[in-house]
Amino acid sequence: MKTPIIETERMILRPLTVEDANDIFKRWTTDERVAKYVRWCVHDSVDVTKAWLKFVEENESNDKYYDWGFTLKENGYLFGSGGIFYKEEEDAWEIGYNFMYDYWHKGYATEAAKAMLEFGINELNIKEFVAFYAKENSASGGVLGKCGFKYEKDEVHTKFDGVTKLDSKKLRLVVE
Repeated sequence: MKTPIIETERMILRPLTVEDANDIFKRWTTDERVAKYVRWCVHDSVDVTKAWLKFVEENESNDKYYDWGFTLKENGYLFGSGGIFYKEEEDAWEIGYNFMYDYWHKGYATEAAKAMLEFGINELNIKEFVAFYAKENSASGGVLGKCGFKYEKDEVHTKFDGVTKLDSKKLRLVVE
């Protein structure tokens, strides 16, 4: 199934494209405050952002990978991204999200996460999700708790640079 457009109370979740690269690069992939808590590292050029978005576009019809840009419903302003994807080693779907720093602590993460989970549960019939968050990022843990995730264990993850370690908490959501 192609990544669909999802509407929430305040947002439109839409497929990302390479045309979004400049906005994304300026708004959050160069922000160390955002990259601090996620597996990707700060993008040092717009070409890094473009390469990631090319991968996203190539997987837009992949049944095991759904990635969205988060835009404000009122004006289309792109301010974050996230998605769900099948994680074979977990035999579950992982959820993740990130936002421009100026949009933290305003309820957008919970709203987006709930919308992505509802899509996975209702449209894809997913029964199990996992999520990881950096221990220092308790706000993300709060978002996941509001979505019904339960703590499973502590883990250490390596960022995509292959070097930087993140002390993380692993959570799981099992749909009854």
